Amino acid sequence: MPPLNIAIIGSGIAGLLAARILREQHQVTIYERTPSANETGAAINIGPNGIAILESVGLDRARARAIPVARTIAYNKAGAVTADTTVDYRREFGADWLFFHRADLRDELLRLATAPSEEVGVMGCPARVRWGVGVVGCGSGGGQGDIENGEVVLSTGEVVSADLVVAADGIKSTLRPLVLPAVPNIHPIPAGSCIFRFTLTRAQAHDALGYLPAALDRTQPGCITTVFAFDATERRVVIYPCRDFEVLNFAVIVPDAMLWRSTAAKLATSNWSAEADKEELVEHFRDFPDWVGDYLRAAPTPGLRVWRLHHTPPLPSYIAGRTVLIGDAAHAMTPHQGQGGTQAIEDAEAFRLFLGEHVTAEAVPALLRDLDRVRRPRASRIQVNNVQARGRKSAQEVHRFRRFNWTYPGVLAEVRRLNAGEGVGEEGGAVGCGYGSGGDAAEGQMDHEEEREWKL
Repeated sequence: MPPLNIAIIGSGIAGLLAARILREQHQVTIYERTPSANETGAAINIGPNGIAILESVGLDRARARAIPVARTIAYNKAGAVTADTTVDYRREFGADWLFFHRADLRDELLRLATAPSEEVGVMGCPARVRWGVGVVGCGSGGGQGDIENGEVVLSTGEVVSADLVVAADGIKSTLRPLVLPAVPNIHPIPAGSCIFRFTLTRAQAHDALGYLPAALDRTQPGCITTVFAFDATERRVVIYPCRDFEVLNFAVIVPDAMLWRSTAAKLATSNWSAEADKEELVEHFRDFPDWVGDYLRAAPTPGLRVWRLHHTPPLPSYIAGRTVLIGDAAHAMTPHQGQGGTQAIEDAEAFRLFLGEHVTAEAVPALLRDLDRVRRPRASRIQVNNVQARGRKSAQEVHRFRRFNWTYPGVLAEVRRLNAGEGVGEEGGAVGCGYGSGGDAAEGQMDHEEEREWKL
């Protein structure tokens, strides 16, 4: 069969991995609005469900400077250890849990998508990237018919027609409202909290504490440390290494209601992120252990920023004709379970449906319907679980969805299950899904209690 002409909008985790999979059989062009591959983010953790997929497409851990996780430690704000576990995640879940710097992971995915075929060991042509070219709308008619027919308008004024359009353009997706024009309230909404992010090098961490923290000791297993307030504020400090133990990553969550008025005013103007005040950051955690304060006082300035966390509610569909939403464009979520990047990876893996002799341009809408009936119920369930995990009062409660999150057999197995008359991940399968009492996972609905909790 002739290859499909595929347009991928966005070069984040979802878009690049989709390109890596689709390049095996099709002609792939990535359109990225930013002018280069420079990544400004900090660290990211990818669970075993995502690592199994990345390893299947040739992830080079050494290139990506990944750190396997073995240990998790949780403290309360008084400094008492509330959980300390060491787990062989590969044995328990079939793959490791890995820490990455976002830039390193993105560079590796870009290599897998665009390097010569002989380098990455796959058939087909490398994906092509057009940097500095975004999407501003759908086709020349500007209507739903254009998006369903695979037409998009680029920032250059060109109209591109593709057999398949993959909208991986992030939480601020241009294509989301075009895919679902009749659906109200599909834009990102504030989640009620914000996150301060920064990193420390080995030298900076040593200077902050007066010694090298155990988290950066290469002779020890990778460890993620979380300090929870476990009170009405839902504050937490998350610390873990990345970049082959050269960098220590910090993600510090504070409710919007606690922000200083000056910071809230800056975020009200930008709505996404602003330069942060280190004095404010330290003040928010004065009731936490002294060593937490030592770290926070070491946060580099300028460069310390605060982001208002946003999410989207579960959507009724990810598809319209030849166009599909994936990653944050489909199911933006807060970092309370560390599943945003991993769900983007699962979305990209679903394009294995498009590999094989049966794949023609005429088959694309039907294949996307299969993708939607597998991916949407599971990602929607994780979105709801994520909101529920936000206010839990113990480390055990926070991580109670981990087995569900980290166990996923892949899209082909799930389609076989559905075709056999089973729901996605029904009891006895590799994943569980469903919206609780009265919820219909296949339709992406929430029960009344979950809907109430989502709106809090």
